[in-house]
Amino acid sequence: MTEPSIWWQHRADPPTQPSVPGDPGPQETFDVVVVGAGVTGLATALELVRAGRSVLVVEARHPGAVTSGRTTGKVSALQGTTLSELRRRHGDSPRVTAYVESTLAALDWVAAFCDEHGVATQRRDAVTYAASRDGVSTVRAEHDAALDAGLGVRFETDPDLPVPAYAATVLPDQLQLDPVELVLAMLEQVRKAGGRLLTGRRVQRLRQRGETVHVLGEDGLEVQGRHVVLATGAPVVDRRMHFARLTPQRSYLLAFTHPDPPDVMALSAGSPGRSWRGGELDGRRMLLVGGEGHETGRGPRESTRVDRLRRWTDEHFPDAVELGAWSAQDYMSLDGLPLVGGLGGPSSSVSVATGYRKWGLTSGVAAGIALAGAQSGAEAPWSERLYTRAPRLRDVPAFLGVQAGVALGQAGSLARGVRRPPPVEAARSGGCAALPVCTHLGGTLRWNDHEQTYDCPLHGSRFSADGEVLEGPATRALPRLPRLPGTGGRSSS
Repeated sequence: MTEPSIWWQHRADPPTQPSVPGDPGPQETFDVVVVGAGVTGLATALELVRAGRSVLVVEARHPGAVTSGRTTGKVSALQGTTLSELRRRHGDSPRVTAYVESTLAALDWVAAFCDEHGVATQRRDAVTYAASRDGVSTVRAEHDAALDAGLGVRFETDPDLPVPAYAATVLPDQLQLDPVELVLAMLEQVRKAGGRLLTGRRVQRLRQRGETVHVLGEDGLEVQGRHVVLATGAPVVDRRMHFARLTPQRSYLLAFTHPDPPDVMALSAGSPGRSWRGGELDGRRMLLVGGEGHETGRGPRESTRVDRLRRWTDEHFPDAVELGAWSAQDYMSLDGLPLVGGLGGPSSSVSVATGYRKWGLTSGVAAGIALAGAQSGAEAPWSERLYTRAPRLRDVPAFLGVQAGVALGQAGSLARGVRRPPPVEAARSGGCAALPVCTHLGGTLRWNDHEQTYDCPLHGSRFSADGEVLEGPATRALPRLPRLPGTGGRSSS
């Protein structure tokens, strides 16, 4: 995660707050402590402070540091082939309808918020297209699922796109935006409404004492709330082993200047997926290209994946000039739906939100609406149908598949880790190197040659070259291997 997204590159230093204004100390109890200052955490906090609740947002780095500040900025109810995939998994279950309702509610929320607070948006057609003849039936299935869900899509047999396309389903009047501008505006409104922020403190554990949850972490962090919301991607405290029900997915994004960028938000059906859209940033006309999704820490070299995106862009948009390359991580649940609700254990005072399958600008906002509504008594009408579900027998094969993938990922990491070590200068700081073993559950880490990070193939934790936690369920830095005497400065690794 060493390369910032295009959304951060042109901005000054991000907002931080290293101590809670007013210095409440461990004796002040907030109504809700929200862990994570991305779109989910800030939507939750904003809805709660508007309802009169006292809220503290705790962020390990800075607002928008992880997935929320690294997306393509699409806010759409047409999400690739999501609806047809959910239909295959769930049939005519009301959960699929509830998912669409939640997405539309989130889209309306974002549109109204941006209009009210001056966040620039553009209305665009969202397009799911077949990049080959084999993909036409997949696009038709998505079109039918979207129609049945009440979306006003149209089917095109000869779509006018700047890339090869054999069919498309199109949903007009969706949104695109700068996600960091959205995050910063949400943060500003949280603060104006009385919410407070604490950054640079990583939460590592929770402790229940009666009706109060103590939030504990780095540098002596101790704050407390009557309720805690974990809005951290993968839960950093996990009583119900959510990490075993989630697959971490990484994808890559490139930004280019372009004289004539497309005026649609497009996503190809099938593999390899390609996501692209046009836009404007700092007066420059811009093209965004994303894709090469894969399970974190597994498969070909990360730099190889980025080069594939570059070659594809050069083939179809030859006038594009690269501005930057970065990546983002999200999580997919066993049944394809977001996991939002109680964390489990002896108390119902902790909630979690994850599993957005790369559509966090809608699903993350929907989760915030639902979680805040559950606290304020204004529950979203779709919330129970979407989020309340018991484990299903039919999900067992998927669960076993995830665990088999975890085992294979670990075996692959063990095999490749020795062959793919980090450069000495990247891995060693102060005469010692990081021990490449994940502090979550002991997975052997793989060196990411594109981002200069250690990535865990088990559950997606990621660490910088000097061992600091970047994201995932891990909460502690990698241990250091001290220099051995007489080795001329070489570490024991």
